[in-house]
Amino acid sequence: MWLDDHRPFTHEAPASERRPADKAYQPFSIGAVDIAGHACPVTEEIGGYLPFGRLRTFSRAPANAVAAQGARRRVLVVAPMAGGFPFLMRDLVVALLTIADEVAITDWPDARHVPLEAGRFGFAENALETTQMIRALGHKTMAFTHVVGVCQGTVPALVGSLLLSELGAPPASLTLVGGPIDPSRNPTRLWRMLQGRSLEALRQEVLEAVPPPFAGAGRLVFPAWRQTDTFALYLWRQTMSGGRLPLQLAFDEGADPYRFPLARLCWTLMDVPGDFFMENVATIFCANALARGTLDIAGHRVEPARLERTALLTVEGDEDDISALTQTEAAHDLCANVPEALRRHLVVPRAGHFALFYGRAMRTHIIPALADIMAAGEGAR
Repeated sequence: MWLDDHRPFTHEAPASERRPADKAYQPFSIGAVDIAGHACPVTEEIGGYLPFGRLRTFSRAPANAVAAQGARRRVLVVAPMAGGFPFLMRDLVVALLTIADEVAITDWPDARHVPLEAGRFGFAENALETTQMIRALGHKTMAFTHVVGVCQGTVPALVGSLLLSELGAPPASLTLVGGPIDPSRNPTRLWRMLQGRSLEALRQEVLEAVPPPFAGAGRLVFPAWRQTDTFALYLWRQTMSGGRLPLQLAFDEGADPYRFPLARLCWTLMDVPGDFFMENVATIFCANALARGTLDIAGHRVEPARLERTALLTVEGDEDDISALTQTEAAHDLCANVPEALRRHLVVPRAGHFALFYGRAMRTHIIPALADIMAAGEGAR
């Protein structure tokens, strides 16, 4: 299998000289989820390792004896690599555990703690490792596999689903939440800023080498301290323009706002691999390669038309200023061979970007839509 040649997936942890330290990750600490007033215990494990990322999985007992005898529903959340740790998706993972038996997440490490021996991690490696994680869940017997990509994670989620469709192993459903599938359709401030911007000048401005004594010393990264400045500026703009995020931070509606408040999740930032940051900007925001049909991953042309047997849901917030309206919906135009009966599009009212994966709006609007598209995908199989 060509995927294994590029990014091998293993259930054994890499040797210590290639493995990120524990401090490269943030804990989710999900002990139980509430289902119909009952606390269902949740177990956590590392389901596999790749050269850079790892698969973190959460499982709960079936809700009843009938469910225990049927096919299990497994979901992979493809977390964005946009500065926040994957535990930024914690509220979404908890909510998904109410409608799925097992929820896994692409557990990307803080690049500051990833040894150079682990190799490079760019745009293609991000897509390939995501593909391998989807494939790993799909190999389990008696299971329906579903994929939920969020923000920047929508791109590798779609690419991975397309590559597996080419191999005859597509997921039952694919949900894309607030991501730049075609950022040219409704350009944001970020898109306009990057057009015509010199990539070399951007590299020199934002990247720096990890200093000793960190394990990743010498690795080029987009450092957390710069992202802290960027997020502070974004929050200031949100405050001045009457955006939703300041209200979300002040009136926290998460599942566990005392231990894991949204403010903590947002402000806990990590170093992003420099190769990935630059290649993501070049591929998605400059070349717009996915939308224009020119994207190649490890010598394989990514063909959206190959998605034929996978139910497709796109979700957008009507006040999202990071991935604006219609940017995610563009996936329906690209994936033209998905049957109409397996298509859904949801616009969440009065929702900014962060409301799409955290809080009451997510639980009220998005989780029911996810349950519906998963059932549709399972029925089509």
